[in-house]
Amino acid sequence: MRMPRLRTTAVLLIGLGHLFTWAGLAAPAWAGAVAWKDWVVVFEEHTDLSTGYDPEEDEWAMTLDRGAFNVPGDPGEILTPDRTILHLTEASKRTLESDPHPNLSFLGQAGDSYYRVISTELEGVIFLGFNGYGIGQGVFQGPSGGEFFIELSDFDGAGDFFLYTGGPTNLDLLMDSTSAGPPYGEKRELAGGHSHQNWIFRDPGIYLLWFRPHGVLTSGEETSGQPHLFYFLVDPAPVHWWILNQFREGSREPHAALTADYSGDGHPNLLAYALGYPPTENAAPYLPQPEIVTNGEESFLSLVIRRPEGEAGRDDRSDLLYEVQVSEDLISWQPLNPDWESVEPDHDGVPRYRVTCPEPISSETPRRFIRLQVEFLPRE
Repeated sequence: MRMPRLRTTAVLLIGLGHLFTWAGLAAPAWAGAVAWKDWVVVFEEHTDLSTGYDPEEDEWAMTLDRGAFNVPGDPGEILTPDRTILHLTEASKRTLESDPHPNLSFLGQAGDSYYRVISTELEGVIFLGFNGYGIGQGVFQGPSGGEFFIELSDFDGAGDFFLYTGGPTNLDLLMDSTSAGPPYGEKRELAGGHSHQNWIFRDPGIYLLWFRPHGVLTSGEETSGQPHLFYFLVDPAPVHWWILNQFREGSREPHAALTADYSGDGHPNLLAYALGYPPTENAAPYLPQPEIVTNGEESFLSLVIRRPEGEAGRDDRSDLLYEVQVSEDLISWQPLNPDWESVEPDHDGVPRYRVTCPEPISSETPRRFIRLQVEFLPRE
């Protein structure tokens, strides 16, 4: 499905004597993860959603365990969900060559693509599972020392999500975001146990999954924990990294859309993304600044623009097109092909560049205007 192109414009206009504006962690010590801003990004190798329970306090906990397969992680291998991004890279993408078995119809039809984590480890794909290493034997009812359950208590994502075990003829669909919910299904886990399933994400983008543990104690009393939010980025575009970092649990809310105006200052979030300032703040201090540059006896119209670099492969703004345009009548605009002259970074460290009109200001051109236009280029 082709997404509509979104366009907004940050414009600074200069006439003779008139100026106005118009605006349309430390690195992890183990493989398969990197530090990014105040997050840990896990993109490869073994990772479990680990559940613990304290029977004396009746308290549940969920963490991310980066220990080796079937080996509980040491303290340095345990991550908190609220500062961890589970990143499914493009290596997890699959395209259906033919219609799937009817039991797997949720994958789509021939030609459709989806993203998956399977129950065996693949190079370049995070190997996701569940474990109950923090659950003591004999605390809960059930076989093999007791059992508990993890339910998908809430969900919001760029596409549908499914968790299943088995194959086409013996499939057990454990979680299904398209089902009537919440909750959207659950999986069983044993105390001290460990298991892996097939995770399916239909589309690229941001996914927020809330998991809630619960069980029945050997006393017969039911107990449940609070929902724990886990952040997923599936084959994300640069803008998805920025949105998730800025809005966190609100990343899928309408106010996080690029066309929304979260700060209420009349400028869309796209402008905050393009110029590298928090969308919660007023845009005025961050807008492009006009200048008159002199060279000998000639004067030239210029614009100083914030242009955040982001991090390569993440929020690097490679899905944006920056174009500086000039006009003499505010009707016909001509793009410049200028050099982006690096100037002193802004007060918050964001790089700034000066773009200068090559034609000097003269009596023959009594009016000249300059603007920055930023276009978001979504994937086709």
